[in-house]
Amino acid sequence: MIEDFVKKHVAVSSLESPEHAKGGDPRVITCTWFIGKRCNYDCSYCASFYHDNYSPHVTKESAYNFIDQLDIYAQSQKKKFKMNITGGEPFVNPNFLNILVYAKQKPSLTQLAVVSNGSIPLQIYLKATKYLTNITISLHLEQSQQVTERTIENILKLNQIKTLFCNVNLMLLPGKLNQVKDIITIFEKNNVKYITRKIEPPFEDTTQVIKKGDTQAIKREQETFVYDKIHGKNQNKQDLETRLQEYYSQEELEFLSTKEVNWNNIRLHRETDMLELNTDELKARGLNTWLGWQCFIGIDSLYIQHNGEVYRGNCLLGGKLGDIGGEINWPSQPLVCPATSCGCNADMMVRKTKEPKYKLLID
Repeated sequence: MIEDFVKKHVAVSSLESPEHAKGGDPRVITCTWFIGKRCNYDCSYCASFYHDNYSPHVTKESAYNFIDQLDIYAQSQKKKFKMNITGGEPFVNPNFLNILVYAKQKPSLTQLAVVSNGSIPLQIYLKATKYLTNITISLHLEQSQQVTERTIENILKLNQIKTLFCNVNLMLLPGKLNQVKDIITIFEKNNVKYITRKIEPPFEDTTQVIKKGDTQAIKREQETFVYDKIHGKNQNKQDLETRLQEYYSQEELEFLSTKEVNWNNIRLHRETDMLELNTDELKARGLNTWLGWQCFIGIDSLYIQHNGEVYRGNCLLGGKLGDIGGEINWPSQPLVCPATSCGCNADMMVRKTKEPKYKLLID
């Protein structure tokens, strides 16, 4: 049914917030902020363009400058903004709580979310929840049993906060199926929202990964980061299905195919009806493509790279718009998508139309 509907849909809208779920133009700018690559974990399947242990932290001053600019721009457009902060691990930034406090004061902020690995002491999370509306915990199972149990305890505590939307990305590490099933039992017993995520197998040569202290390699990486990220993503797509078959057992793949997401975040429109589902379902079925469609990234969304560069979306299409410490050239028109697939959930949820005439369905 889903495949048949996707083939005939003509527009896309988001369900990521109450403003989006109302339909039409949400008058909200969704800002995804990759606030830093620095992370206290080193998961085998996390590419080097997403994490390291040496990148400089975003400074408090540049963060404040960007938040000021975004707030002023949103007000000038009679819009609100929501901010999703990811990494790396955002909480390793020593100024992170201050950044949350500063963002929360802005009159046009409507939602403040963070993605974390759940390893931070609970008291720090509880301080952050005074300012956060949403938190996503990515539960990684390469850590010790003690760390995993402590992370699950954090999740259960955070899930009890009524003013906080808490959900979990449960990463199915090969060989951990029984542990994943046990964790799911705990989550379902405690009404925790979760997605069982299929891991994309590692594709990088770990002997070539830059080490902390290698100043020359770090300098080269900083100069070529955007190219390397795009190249890395393309490289990861090569032979992905074959690598997945080698990475997972048949039992694990069958288990993943039966796990349905228990909440929706995207709405697909046909001329006379619509379908609500989760972007992970589209990705799992290989239906995440809108080549040639008009996409409102840069209008409804913004993406900030770890080095402060500003783009329309995580795909980096449309070129650099500016830097968080300087002037930003805000787009005024949607982008015609040149990509064969859309890999980022945040980009997937941005409004899209197959032809301009269908804009009335999402306007």
